[in-house]
Amino acid sequence: MKSSLVSLLDGSDRSFRARLIRTALLPLEGLHRLGLAVYLLPFQTGMRRRHRLSVPVVSIGNLASGGTGKTPMTVAVAGLLKDLGLRPVVLSRGHGGNHERERGALLVSDGGPLPCATPEQAGDEPVLIARALPGVPVVVGRDRRVTGQFAIERFSPDILLLDDGLQFWQLHRDLDICLLGTRRPFDNGHLIPRGLLREPAFHLRRAGVVVLTRFARADAVQQTAARNWVNRHAPDALLLTGDHAPVGWVTDSGRVEWPEWVSGKNVRVLTGIADGAGFVEAVRGLGANVVDAQIHPDHHGFTDVDIRAAVGDPVDAVVVTEKDAVKVADRWPLDGPPLWVLRIALRLDNPDALRERLATVCTNAGPGG
Repeated sequence: MKSSLVSLLDGSDRSFRARLIRTALLPLEGLHRLGLAVYLLPFQTGMRRRHRLSVPVVSIGNLASGGTGKTPMTVAVAGLLKDLGLRPVVLSRGHGGNHERERGALLVSDGGPLPCATPEQAGDEPVLIARALPGVPVVVGRDRRVTGQFAIERFSPDILLLDDGLQFWQLHRDLDICLLGTRRPFDNGHLIPRGLLREPAFHLRRAGVVVLTRFARADAVQQTAARNWVNRHAPDALLLTGDHAPVGWVTDSGRVEWPEWVSGKNVRVLTGIADGAGFVEAVRGLGANVVDAQIHPDHHGFTDVDIRAAVGDPVDAVVVTEKDAVKVADRWPLDGPPLWVLRIALRLDNPDALRERLATVCTNAGPGG
């Protein structure tokens, strides 16, 4: 149930037309590779210096476009930092929000119980992060140097977290956390637009922490291969594995039910995330009978037509992710079936090791990052 564009780029579509298009895109991939090398050369030679903020900065991102679980990882890292007694602020680009085109800073949350901005203004993920992290401010803006300085002046944080910040080259980071999907860590090995990689696989070497996500969904061969890839490209990185585990359903009445509560029920899936097929797979894995699935592209802005279509024929419920819920829950029709939200948490195999690495970063960064 991948989108036609993703199937074209990652090689899933094996039709003659798709193979022809991928061949035609090879020169553009070469231009991407060359352009990136030219852009990074001044940083690598010291001719251009990355901007340093006055507090430590940790980025969370991935090498490939698509869903590897950056938002749950951001929530998890913020929780570990709070365990250490530190005050983090999350900085996000705000993909899909109106503010993404602006150069200033938009306050999504000041740490209070309610977000200060809507998904339409800030994008769906920052609002989701704000709701998941009470007490942690969230700021959106395209230039993390600007939003970082705004956060420092407004909140005096101990550390800044860049959600999806691995490719923001202009800002110095004290730690890069890179997430890779275990089944296909580097997709098909090709850069955009021939494939889905944002940068070459060997760039993984700058990561201080690598997390293989959805580890349990991969078979033993894939797990071993992924570990070998990481050891080859980032031998000094802390290697962790993680899985996105359902922790409960938030029902239309606000109750939270256990994950398998949906077993045997007829549901319709409505989603607009990067791995919509994975969400359908997770719902089925909990025992639900998925009558049909309406899968939209990542960061999709749900229209009234989309919502009415999801109401459709009678089912026990329409199920969505928390990311989708921030955009549809307030607009769900009263005459529609119940809307249930699957709450997901990222569970790491060794959170203590990551907590220690974060503590070391904060200790060693010192003044000026």
